This record gives sequence, structure tokens and C-alpha cells, in this order.
Amino acid sequence: MIRTTRTTVASGVAALLLGFIGLRMRAAEPMVEMLRTTCRITHDGRSGTGFFVRREKAVYLVTAAHVFEESGGPECQLILRRKTDGMAGERRELPITVRREGKALWKRDAKEDVAAIPVELPKDLDVLALPFDRILPTTASGDSGAQVGQDVWLPGYPAQLEANAAGWPVLRRGMIASHPLSPVSSVPTMIVDIQSFGGDSGAPLYTLVQGSPHLAGMVVGMHRQTDRSVSPFEERTTHTPLGLAIAVQAAVVSRTLEQFWK
Repeated sequence: MIRTTRTTVASGVAALLLGFIGLRMRAAEPMVEMLRTTCRITHDGRSGTGFFVRREKAVYLVTAAHVFEESGGPECQLILRRKTDGMAGERRELPITVRREGKALWKRDAKEDVAAIPVELPKDLDVLALPFDRILPTTASGDSGAQVGQDVWLPGYPAQLEANAAGWPVLRRGMIASHPLSPVSSVPTMIVDIQSFGGDSGAPLYTLVQGSPHLAGMVVGMHRQTDRSVSPFEERTTHTPLGLAIAVQAAVVSRTLEQFWK
């Protein structure tokens, strides 16, 4: 009886541990999905972040317009992951054409710092594209799908930092910090309580809706405090990040993409 009891207890503990591990893995799935939609964009020593959106069979790369506009040549490089037998994957650089004969191939929003370009991705990449219907919609009256205090996650490449040798983005968590957010036509941008740095421009801001990542906005800048000091022999300007990102609302991303099919 004692042996049977011990075996039963051991089996029960093992089952509980396996169940706990399974729950943790399922809880992480939406976060991994956020990471898989995201890539780093580089050109001429500069770095930004972008993410992929899918509508039907077409895939688009979305980022801050200045990421493309500041590129001098016809190409940018995307830092992505190639599928391998291991979970981490293998870092891969993929060139994309952003200008042809000097003409921009992307479309940008008329007012805000958002741009998108169609892309074709090789099948061997470990990449996901966010379905277009997972961009938070606005109501018929123009009310935002986001609200102050809402949790958001930012996958990006702060200060050109890659999370590991495979080129995965770094995931951070924050919350929407400004109010009001409606109507979106009057309030296209918002403040987000999250650490962001150079290199995060174009990074998506995701929120969870029924357990699935939905786009709440996109990072385009950050707030900082600027102090100037003057002495007889020195003039110094110091910029201190406030830990507050500037982001466009999801509706701005939607209307930028809609230019491709209207």
C-alpha cells in the first residue's frame, strides 16, 4: 500500500507540473505571436522597427514614415528569423526595395508619421502577419477602441538592441497614459507609459482582446526633458527620457493601409 501511495503521489505531482508548464506555455503564446509579427529595419547605420499586417493574401510592412524617408538608397534590410529545428531560429537579413528610380514605393498617412509597403516574405521565415481585422476599430461616431489605463505590449529594438543572436525583438509592457482618446479624428496620437528609445520607431503596441493580440497603436517618438546649462567655459544640453512613448492610434494605421485598396 505504501509503495502504491508513493507512486500515485509521484505521478500526481508530475501531472501537476506538466499541467503547470502547459498553462505557462499557453499563456506565453500571445506574447510570442506579438514577437513573430515584428522585425527590425536597418539602413545606413540607422535602425527602426516594423511589423507585418495581412489582408487576404497580401502582406504589408508597417513602420514610422521617417524610417523609410531617412533611408538614402533603394533598399532597406529587414532583420528576421529563419525557421530551424530549434525554437530560437536563425537570424536572417532580407533586403527589400523601398525606392525604384528614386520614387518611393511606400504609402504614408497624409498627417501622421505612418507608412506601409507591400512585401513578399520567403516561406522559410518564422514570421506572422497580423490579420487586418485585429487592428482595433473605431466606432461609427469615431470613438477609439483604446482607453486610458489599458495594458499594452511593445515588441521592438530599443537602441538597436536585438534580444539574442537570432534577432528576436525585446518585449516590454506598459499602459496607455493619456485621456481622452476620442474622437480619433481629433486625437490621433496618445501617450503610453512605457520605456522607449531610438530604434523603437514603428514598433507596434498590442493589447489583448479575448486572449488574442490586437493592434492598439504604433510608436513614433518619445517624450524627454531637455536641460541646458551654461558656464564661462562650457555649454551643455542634456536630454533625459521620461519613460513616455508617443504613439499613433490604431485607426491611423488602418487608414494608411486602406490606401492600397481604395
